[in-house]
Order: sequence, then structure tokens, then C-alpha cells
Amino acid sequence: MYIKKVSKRNKGSRKQYEYLHLVENIRTDKGPRQRLILNLGTLNVPEEQYKELANCIEGQLTGQRYLFSLNPAIEGLAKKAVKRLIEKQSQDTSFAENMDSSETGPVFRNVDVDSMEANDPRSIGPEYVCHSLWKELKMNEALIANGVSPNTLPLIEALVVGRLVEPDSELHTWLWAENRSAIFELTGKPVRYSLNSFYRAADIVFKCKDALEAHLSRQEKELFMLPERMCFLDLTNTYLEGQASANPKAKRARSKEKRSDCKLLTLALIIDEQGFPKYSHLYAGNQSEGKTLPEMIQSLIGIRPDLAQHRTIIMDAGIATEENIQYLKDNQFHYIVVNRGKADFTPDDTEQMQVVHHDDNRQFQLEVARREEEGEAFLLCRSTGREQKDRSIRTRQEDLFIERLEYYKSGLGKKGRTKDYVKLIEMIGRLREKYPRASKLYGVTVIPGKDGTEKKNNVKARDIIWEKRNADYLKFDGCYVLRTDLVGMTDQEIWKTYMMLTRVENAFRCLKSSLGLRPVFHQIEWRSDAHMFISVLAYHLLHVIEQKLRSHGDHRSWDTILDILSTHQRLTIQYDVQEQDQEKTIRYHLNLCSNPEPEQKMIYHNLGLSGIPLVCCLINDWSYSFLP
Repeated sequence: MYIKKVSKRNKGSRKQYEYLHLVENIRTDKGPRQRLILNLGTLNVPEEQYKELANCIEGQLTGQRYLFSLNPAIEGLAKKAVKRLIEKQSQDTSFAENMDSSETGPVFRNVDVDSMEANDPRSIGPEYVCHSLWKELKMNEALIANGVSPNTLPLIEALVVGRLVEPDSELHTWLWAENRSAIFELTGKPVRYSLNSFYRAADIVFKCKDALEAHLSRQEKELFMLPERMCFLDLTNTYLEGQASANPKAKRARSKEKRSDCKLLTLALIIDEQGFPKYSHLYAGNQSEGKTLPEMIQSLIGIRPDLAQHRTIIMDAGIATEENIQYLKDNQFHYIVVNRGKADFTPDDTEQMQVVHHDDNRQFQLEVARREEEGEAFLLCRSTGREQKDRSIRTRQEDLFIERLEYYKSGLGKKGRTKDYVKLIEMIGRLREKYPRASKLYGVTVIPGKDGTEKKNNVKARDIIWEKRNADYLKFDGCYVLRTDLVGMTDQEIWKTYMMLTRVENAFRCLKSSLGLRPVFHQIEWRSDAHMFISVLAYHLLHVIEQKLRSHGDHRSWDTILDILSTHQRLTIQYDVQEQDQEKTIRYHLNLCSNPEPEQKMIYHNLGLSGIPLVCCLINDWSYSFLP
């Protein structure tokens, strides 16, 4: 075999394209001919190295080591070409088909033990689990129903599964699928799998966003018999790398990840009481939380009309404005929200609170004072953990506030320190803004000098005095107010229902840590939106996997499951077999999966899988004359 350069030109275009073809000479009835073995594409290889590359490819196929190249670049190109050839040959060839059907016992051959090699190990365990759930959720059928080409399906699945197995950017997913994963052996090889193909696939899947979320919502409801009586709504943001000047949604705001140096995007998510996502929406980074509720509810009803009424909405204080609560009432939604402010509760009410929940093991206690008016119930709640947290934050701020005041006061008598009266007022004002909880406890007075009335622009401060106020509101440490129209529920039921909101926070935690939501490297809007939506699709798969495992008593997280399954590999075993006539040696390439470990078998069993991702595949089309 050898390499030749081929020039082509598209019809109606003058531009000429050059490709490298791996060919071999064969004898036919019409004389010698050239047969194309593989189109190598546009490789940056000098013409004088064509022979070296062809020899290296042949050597890797047949096991003739003396044909191997010492050039690492040539060896890498040859390895990719051999991999494509083996994949091409293995599409319609399996180990069972290579066996004589009459043989029921072991098959013995003369194998050169020194020729045996194990190459190209690839991850198969996590991909096998995700691929099986992808099929169970009928994702390909939903995509095809929305006009997606079957040729794009493997790329879309690889994007989503890659976000579960090795979460990162689309570039990283492309490299993972190409070099470290057997995902395309499960999904089928795409016609094209360049980096741009991955980007285009992400664009396509985002265009089907509403249809896919509606499909997944219905499939998950059917699979787990979900009641869907409650909807939990919350928002989070993530940051972008770069300026993102072409993305109108990229705005600067308060980053929940302390990345004030970056522009942000906001993700709103609605989940049910079991933690399954129902709808997601992408907003600008500076989106006000209180203005998102009507649009989110209307969008959810648009894809799931059966959720239109008589559902309970649970949300935090950031979204629970008076306008939003009135909107829920007008549209016949029940609600449990965190009220803004203390709802006319006084410090004396904290002394009338009753214990409604107590846990000795966790050293946790919940106290509640209840008040009802105009068809609504208001619960003043105080929990042990939150009380300790509030007191700790306040004490820390108080220490820093006093420390800074003492620093300002000591500087009044030192050279080079601030003494200007107006400047000190500004500095103390900024200090109050920085430590608001401590600021409420102290009254601070800056005393000007005696001669300060004569020159108003040059007033010097003489002293700084502060004193602690009688703050009854300290009794509200650890307190918050829940507001609901479900007055028939007990205090404990209302509190437990509200605490389910932590499932949204857990979903955001998974999206950011396990599913590569952050950071976003794309600089244009639709690519950033597609990147974030792929993480949401990956979370659907993640939650289905964890829910199935929990139903069998396995409460481990996806990160733990991924770590266990990562050692289940797909690899290629190569060896030489000498035929009985002793005239030639055949190079066999056997693709097989490693045997799953007991712990892996248990995971597969709990998920209803056989534990055999792929059958063995044997390729033996390359032979060479036996050399003594």
C-alpha cells in the first residue's frame, strides 16, 4: 500500500482541494488496478514522508514492527488511520460471525505470544449506563420527530453524555469522544465528527429546547409515576470567560461564585417534588429575580398544559414579591414562599414559639409561631442551625466593624492618617454598608474640633464615639417567615414542603460541579445558550440514574458511580496467528470489553442492564507472508 495525492474541484467552483488517499495495487480481469483503502483527508505531511506513513500504517495493521516509524507525528497519524480502518471493518463483523457455527467448544489456534498487544483502551462503563437511559427516555425518537437528521443523533448524544462523564466545553467533549471514549461504538459512528460538527449539533439541539423538555417531562412522569403536585422555582448564575461582547445576555451583576470580574448569565429552573426538571429558561446576567415568575409559569404551561392549575409553587424571598403572589392567586396556584420582612411579628412573638420538630441525632430543633389572616398563614420559624449561622455572621461582622472604628479613632492622633471630618463620615458610611448586621447594633458619632465652624472645608475630627444600642431584634436571630395559602396544612407540613426547595439548590450544585455548566467560553449568545441547555439535558439523565439507584437502596451520588464505572474499559487486543499451511501469518484485531467488577455488576443490575455493553468484534483481514 502507498499514499497518493488527489486533487478535486467542486462543480461550479474554481477552488481546488487536495486529499491524501491510502491505496493498494490489485489484479483484476482487466489488468492491474488501484483500490482505495482509506481517504486520509487533508494531512500536513511532506511528500517525502508519504512512504514512511504508508509503511507505518501497514506495520501497525500487520504487526510488522520493522515498518514502524520513529517519528512520533507519523506514528500518531498512522494510529488514527488504523483506528478508522478497524472501525470500518468492524461495522459488520463480530466474533460470533467469525466462528464456525458448528463449533460448540473452544477454538484453538497457533498464536505468537510475543506478538500480543493491548491497545486503544477506552471508557465504556459510564457511557453504557448513559446510553441505555438515553434509549429508555426515547431521546432519538423525540429528536427525529422534531426534524433532526439521524446522522446528527450520535453527536447530540455524545455532547450530553460527555457532559456527564467528562464535564467541560464542547472542545473538550470532542477530544474526549475522539480519543478516550467508546461512545461512538454505542451510538454508531457519525458521518462527520469534526469540532464544527459538534458546535452545529449543539445549535440544533437548542432549537428543539421546548419540545425536548416537554418530552422528557412526560417520559419521566410515566417512568416513575410522578405526582407533580408541586413546582419549585429558583435562579442561579454562572460566569463567562472573555468579554462576550457579542452576547447581549452577558451582563455584570452579583456573582454567586464570587466572580465579580466576569460577565454573567442567569439560569432559571423549575423542578417537581422529586427533583425532576420541568422547565428551564436563560436570562441576562443582571436579571431581577422578582420579574421571572410569570414568564416561567406561562412557558411551563405552554409545554405542559396539564400543569396549568391547582399546583403548589414554592420559592424563596427573592422571587416572592407582592405582585408575584397576586399573580399566583389570580391563576389559581397555591404557594409556599419566604415572606419579605417579618410580617408584623414582634420580638415578643419569639418567646411564644412552640417546638414542632426535634431531632436528637442531628441536634436540630424547629420552633414556630403561627398567625392567620385573610386566608393566609404566616409562620415565624426559628431553627437551631440557622440561629447559629446568623449569630456567627453577626458576631464576625461586629468584630470587624469595631476593629475598623478603633483603627479610625487611633489615627486621629497620628501623622499621615485621616483626620478630616467629612472624609471620616464617608468612611464610616462605607463601613456601615459593608457590615450591615453590625451597623444596626451601634450608634457612631464623629465629634468635630472646636475650630471646625470657622473653616467648613477644613474641619478636623476630634474624637469618634460609638455605643451599643438596645437591640430587641437580636431575638430574630435564626428566624424567617413562611407565607402560604394552604391554611389546612400543619406547621410541620408547611416547613417540610418548603425545605424541599433545597432540591433546586442541589440541582444547581450538580449543574455547576458535575455537569460543566461553568465557566462558559462561548462569546456569542446562541452558543452560550446551547452550552447551558446541554448541561440541563445531562442533569435529566443524571437524576434518572440516581432515582433508579435510590429505588434499590443505593443512595450514592453520580460522582461516586462515575468513579466506580470508570475502570470498565473497551480495548483492542492484537496478536499474530499462524495458519496450518505454515505459509502466512494473519494479524488479528479483537475489540472487547473488560469483565465488569462485582460492584459494577451490582450497579448494572440495579439499573436493569445486562452488564455487556458491546459484543466482541474480531478483524482478521490483514495478512503477510510468514517470515522464518
